[in-house]
Amino acid sequence: MKEDKVIVDVEYHSTHSVEPVVGEPSIAARLFYAQRSLERQYEEVRSDSSIGWWHDWVHSTLHIKALKPKTDSYQTWKNEKLAIRSSHWLACAGLLTSEIMGATLIPNSYSLVGYVPGNLILVVCFFLTLMAGGICWWLFLLFDSPEYPVKSFSEIAKILGGETWAQIVIFLQVIAMLLTGANIAISSLESMVILQDARYCWTGLLVALCAALGVVSSLKTFSNVGKFCLVVSAINYVNLFVQMGYFGEPNWANAKNLLGLDKDTIVTYVVAPQSLVNKLVAVSNISYVFAGSVVFPEIISEMKRPWDFWKSMIAAQSAIVCIYLIYGNYVYTKQGQFSNSPSVFGLSNMTALKGLSVITFVVGVFQAVFYGHVNTKIIYKNYLPRIFHDLDIRSKKGQLLWYVSTAIVWAIIYIVATGVPNVASISAFTSALTMIPLTYVIPFWFYIWAAFMKTNAELIEDYNEATMEATGYQRPFMAFVKNGFRKHGFITVFYVCLTFASLSFACLGLYGSVEYMKAIFATTPATSFSCTSPI
Repeated sequence: MKEDKVIVDVEYHSTHSVEPVVGEPSIAARLFYAQRSLERQYEEVRSDSSIGWWHDWVHSTLHIKALKPKTDSYQTWKNEKLAIRSSHWLACAGLLTSEIMGATLIPNSYSLVGYVPGNLILVVCFFLTLMAGGICWWLFLLFDSPEYPVKSFSEIAKILGGETWAQIVIFLQVIAMLLTGANIAISSLESMVILQDARYCWTGLLVALCAALGVVSSLKTFSNVGKFCLVVSAINYVNLFVQMGYFGEPNWANAKNLLGLDKDTIVTYVVAPQSLVNKLVAVSNISYVFAGSVVFPEIISEMKRPWDFWKSMIAAQSAIVCIYLIYGNYVYTKQGQFSNSPSVFGLSNMTALKGLSVITFVVGVFQAVFYGHVNTKIIYKNYLPRIFHDLDIRSKKGQLLWYVSTAIVWAIIYIVATGVPNVASISAFTSALTMIPLTYVIPFWFYIWAAFMKTNAELIEDYNEATMEATGYQRPFMAFVKNGFRKHGFITVFYVCLTFASLSFACLGLYGSVEYMKAIFATTPATSFSCTSPI
């Protein structure tokens, strides 16, 4: 594997003359320095906590006795350019609640499965997301240190599976964000179109919107992105609760245009008598609105004390699931099978519909710009250097390629959005293709392999702090797996079964979302690459 060359400001204290290794370290070296960071954080949280048992248990799952330093003279340094961390756990909790966007998809999902399955699936996805997020946090603590900081989920993938797995994760994240960007573009444009008395060409407006968003997202740097997310999150809380005050008789025109349903008696079900396709779409959309744990490492990497992330995660996810349950059940009770997606289009009060649509549009613009910018950065940093060597974004060539990358990203978003102008079907397809594997499959596989690595590291005979080499860690593959499975057999079997079940559902979700797209095109005005507005 080709080493990453990193230029850092180095300070270290050592009786040895060996220079610090600032490239890609061995697993043993990375674990050694991560253990030192772990011990410092453990001492801090243990001394001022009333839940010492919790911190003791977390520490016991991460501690590797074989990597305890023999002296205090091992070399240390801090990579300031990669490890600038100042965020408090409460600020990170606020940042995580930007996921609250997904609430507008929940009522429509309830209408496809009913009260009991809808609430049950929502709660199950909540706990599975906590498990996946907890694993991402555990992996971060296991490998992160000031010397070798972890910055992203793809870096964890690279540590565990090499460049191949890192590229798999990056590719899935890119596809997920492209499809999510298309989803946001559709809902944002629908929010704007509904303000007009006359209907203009849908695909033409979508071109203009994507072009405008592309220009804004082409800025090479964003300041205070976290603050923007917090503002968007706060606006959404207000937006959702204001909407609840206006839900009553459904908007029959939008029910026909977006859902293909004619005016009828409102009916709610404990278990909805819907087709398999509709149920698959509903479950996919519920899993989609929780699928954010794969970016947890990016958020943890900004924290002053990464150990505290468990507080951020539990606080944010608990707030999110409570909002989802309250909002989803309330809107479904009011509008039954006519619960729309996004739900704001179910409002029949035109003044409220237009006012809240403006808020939805503004929020969507913020989100779309953010997703477009991040997507361009991922593509630019991970793919273009493979084609153009010595790429420097400060050069004319680098700047030109940045703008070209932005244009390509937004062209793809436009093609997807105008090709399938329906929020529910796009979100279900996105969930099945990318979010379910990224959230409910890959983290659990990564945990298994990382736990095996830790178990084998516990068998290290000697770690040389001067040369940063371990004796007794390298062993045949089968012996490596046998040692790990012997200690983690039960959890390994459980996670393997869970991931195969998730993969199976992902395949069913792909089938369901494609069939749902066909049904939408057959029963609504939605048309690919057409001037006809879907709303």
